[in-house]
Order: sequence, then structure tokens, then C-alpha cells
Amino acid sequence: MNRRRLLAGAAATTLAPFALASSGKAQTNLQSGAEWFTNVEVTTQDGRTLRFYDDVMRGKILLINFFFTECDATCPLMTENLVRVQDLLAPRVGKDIFMVSITLQPGHDTPEVLAAYARTYGVGPGWVFLTGGKTDIELLRHRLGFVDSDPAQDADPEQHIGTVRIANEPLHRWAMSPALVDPAALVRTVKRVIPEHA
Repeated sequence: MNRRRLLAGAAATTLAPFALASSGKAQTNLQSGAEWFTNVEVTTQDGRTLRFYDDVMRGKILLINFFFTECDATCPLMTENLVRVQDLLAPRVGKDIFMVSITLQPGHDTPEVLAAYARTYGVGPGWVFLTGGKTDIELLRHRLGFVDSDPAQDADPEQHIGTVRIANEPLHRWAMSPALVDPAALVRTVKRVIPEHA
């Protein structure tokens, strides 16, 4: 994935999950998070089974990205950069800010594989890696807006969108950033979705 595509993906997908927000049904979906973001089962790197909206997302400030462990292009760079972001946000990560990485290859990326990957990169507490059923992961990818408008590009995991969605779920505040921007710049984007007093 080249840098231009990485940046273009961020711009193109910033509001993707909410493109229908002007219609009554989409507004209802936005307000009832479990309906829009779904409550599919996901499994963490330590083997816990969670419901995505109820257990992972509801009431939280989140940084969410998609990746896969066999990726040898963008994913390692993204993960390294997000580790720096985690360090800059410490000690808030795991307390009032949470990080979530969702595999694009759930058939390969078992909890054990994800745990080994997290250890390799020195991932700290408050950052979960998720796998699940292929159909469920695809549904999450679409609902969270990690979708390319070109079907051929979208179907190729090697061309996946290298961005981070930043969500303040209770306040419906959303942002998106390229995952490879300077960590301090990404932290500033995170702080834009957090109330001033927080």
C-alpha cells in the first residue's frame, strides 16, 4: 500500500458508517449502537469471548484499526506506530481510552496467533486484538467504515485501508486518521473527540 492510498483512504472513509445519517432509520441505528455496530461475538487474544458493541465499544473512547498478522507491508508499521501512541496516551489506555485491532484474516489469526503478535510488538494493557467468524468480521469492517469504494481493492487484504477510527461512543464523536502519521499528531486527533474537561 502506498502513502497516497493510505491518506486517500482516510479521507474517503471518515464518515462512511454514517453516510445515511439524514434518514430516520440510519439515525435510529446511530442511537442504538448494538443495532448498527452489531453485537457479533469476537474473541480476544487471551481467549475471552465478547459481544462487540456491549463489551468492546459501549460507553468507551476507542482507537480501532484492522490488520492481519501475516501482512508484511503496512501492518507492522501501523502496529509499531500505535505502540508509540499507546505510550504517549499512558496511563489512560485501559482506563478511559481503549485500543482495538481486528484481524482481516480470522481463519489464520487465532487467539494464540494474536497473543504472540501482541507480545512481539510489546503491546501493553488496554489494547485488545480481536478475531471471530469471517462473516462477522466482514460485517464489523463495513459497519465501522473500513471499506474501499473499488470492489477489487476492497476484496484484497493486502490493499486494506491503513487508518485508525477514533470513537467517543457515548458522545457520538468520531474521527479518522492515517495510522502512520506522527504519533503525537494521532494523539492530538484522539484528544479532539474527548471533552475538554476529560
